[in-house]
Amino acid sequence: MNCIVCNQPVEAERLDLGFSKCKGCAFDWPEPRLKGAMVYGDKTAGAINVMTPESFGNYKRISRRVGQRSALRNVLDSGGRSQ
Repeated sequence: MNCIVCNQPVEAERLDLGFSKCKGCAFDWPEPRLKGAMVYGDKTAGAINVMTPESFGNYKRISRRVGQRSALRNVLDSGGRSQ
């Protein structure tokens, strides 16, 4: 089988492991590493949400907790403080 990038033959060991790029192209154009975050949609158990590094950065930005580490304070007007 040939490399999907440079069309050169892929090493047999890499083919056995399921890779489709030759060693040179794999180091020159690495695949982006996926990241994950725990998502709790219910009280019973969480799930792992797998995403790209760009999506992970956006997820961390919008889901970070501020104030006294309360999720409720993040959505209340004036941060939950009495007016």
